[in-house]
Amino acid sequence: MKQAQGIVTAIHEDGKAHVAIQTDDTLPGCSSRTEHCHHCSEGTSSLVIKVFNRAGARVGDHVAVLFKSGAVLKSILILLGIPMIGVIVGAILGNSLYENSMLSQGSAFLAGTACFGVALVLAFVTYMHFSGDIQPYIDHVIALKPATLGAVDPVCGMAVDPAKPGAKIDYEGKTFFFCNAGCLEAFIREPSRYLLAADCPRVDR
Repeated sequence: MKQAQGIVTAIHEDGKAHVAIQTDDTLPGCSSRTEHCHHCSEGTSSLVIKVFNRAGARVGDHVAVLFKSGAVLKSILILLGIPMIGVIVGAILGNSLYENSMLSQGSAFLAGTACFGVALVLAFVTYMHFSGDIQPYIDHVIALKPATLGAVDPVCGMAVDPAKPGAKIDYEGKTFFFCNAGCLEAFIREPSRYLLAADCPRVDR
């Protein structure tokens, strides 16, 4: 298994979590979900993925995410392999029925198409059944969200010193602080996206 670290940015009603994964070139503490962290290394970025929250992590927690070996290959085999088998079986079945004069050409084509449709449904059901064993998940919480009197960037979840923020904005009677201008720009584009996130920090002016 491969392990990565990141910051939980949101928790969904289905129990899954959005985690901003620190890539290999990401410095600790740099976890912007949509922008480069300009105060970190040049070209630094992070990747936000949806994972199972088996550890019960909360927004802002620093967590370890496990990726199971062969997960991508298994997903491809299920989502592409089963439908491809359906195409082959459907083609053979349709052709056989037509050659034996059991069905007209049009009816044989419909029979083959139906076989492919069944394969698609089977692939979806199989994937959902094994999704828990395929998809990445939060293995454990490395560090809880800092209990600080300061502010938290609503975009990437980083702790921000209100006295020295990278950026800030007044919105709907509240002041929001950001670690950098990139996070501020992301907030300006879609404020509702971040205001509706669980435990979205709001600091009174």
